[in-house]
Amino acid sequence: MGFSGHATQVLKSNRLLLKKSRSFRELRKDYIDYSQETKLHFKELTDLERKVVRDKIRAQAKKDNIQEIGFYILSLAIVLGIFYAIYQF
Repeated sequence: MGFSGHATQVLKSNRLLLKKSRSFRELRKDYIDYSQETKLHFKELTDLERKVVRDKIRAQAKKDNIQEIGFYILSLAIVLGIFYAIYQF
């Protein structure tokens, strides 16, 4: 008797879930409405602020580039040192 009681509970809950389900058209309509209502607002920058931000980005990119070249040179020196050590012994 315990199993049949559980089975009927599951069937009732499944029926309730089916009644709550929405069609694809309803979901699509809600999604389209939602996407049209969402507007992005960006902070307007003056020309001076824009130039300051651009200069900061360029300075950081230059610093990163120099650091990357330094790593390449250091790696090359280490590899050449290892090859020299292997060749000597």
